[in-house]
Amino acid sequence: MDIVLYNPLSRNGQKKHFIKNIVRKLERQGQEVKTKNILEIDNVTTFVDSLDPFDRIILVGGDGTLNRLANKIYGMNYPNPLYMYQAGTGNDFMRSLKTKAKIVLIKPYLNNLPTVQYNGINSYFLNGAGAGLDGLVIYLVNHSDKKRSKKNYFRYALKGFKKAKRHAVTLEYNNKKVHIPDAWMVSVMNSPYAGGGMKMAPQASRHERSFDVVVVRKIPKFLLTLIFPTIYLGWHTLFKRYVSIYRTESIKVSYEADQYMQIDGEDVYPIRSFEVSYEGFKKDASLDAS
Repeated sequence: MDIVLYNPLSRNGQKKHFIKNIVRKLERQGQEVKTKNILEIDNVTTFVDSLDPFDRIILVGGDGTLNRLANKIYGMNYPNPLYMYQAGTGNDFMRSLKTKAKIVLIKPYLNNLPTVQYNGINSYFLNGAGAGLDGLVIYLVNHSDKKRSKKNYFRYALKGFKKAKRHAVTLEYNNKKVHIPDAWMVSVMNSPYAGGGMKMAPQASRHERSFDVVVVRKIPKFLLTLIFPTIYLGWHTLFKRYVSIYRTESIKVSYEADQYMQIDGEDVYPIRSFEVSYEGFKKDASLDAS
């Protein structure tokens, strides 16, 4: 049996006909299908124990839905294969896998995840965590009544530019302490993509025991608006006067004022600091072949 998990708070999860279409496609393949609202799973252990070992779990949703599930099941031992159904335009996790398949096995990628700590909370993540301008833009996108798309993300990015301010930030990594008085944003990336297709950290890889920390600083606001579109191609890294990338296995980011933060496309406010690390990370060589 296929167990289709969906998030009613996501853009696609709100559309019942969208979920029904997926169910019909699976049934045409000869599968018996059952749907389950992921928010109704209060006890994950009970849910997993209720599954037949031969059931397939298929997640429908974007990065936020996947993040929610990953944090619920992390460290659990369950025999069922876990897949994700490619849907929508904002799935940076699936984009990083570079596959055109509609249903993709993702279970191997949910092991040995990095962690982000903020406001006394410890959370696993898949793509990236950042604060400043990128957190503000994600907040504006998530709290709008517009459909999440590249076009609308770009629109709210421009809106975010008008509202955003540069802030002093301190980075502590690799036994160094770096103070930056005029940072627009700091993004700690576990894979190249963020914001629905922006190639934020072109050289980042989820297969390695390190992060690429992208810092945008000093640049005048009008020039930031002109350079922003180049992020979709990863060309922003050519502007080395304004864009710096640090590689590290752990980092603490501290601000002097409250910031918006985003974790896999989910917004958090307010935060003053966050820490990212690969504690307990073990490289899975089988993923390098993907």
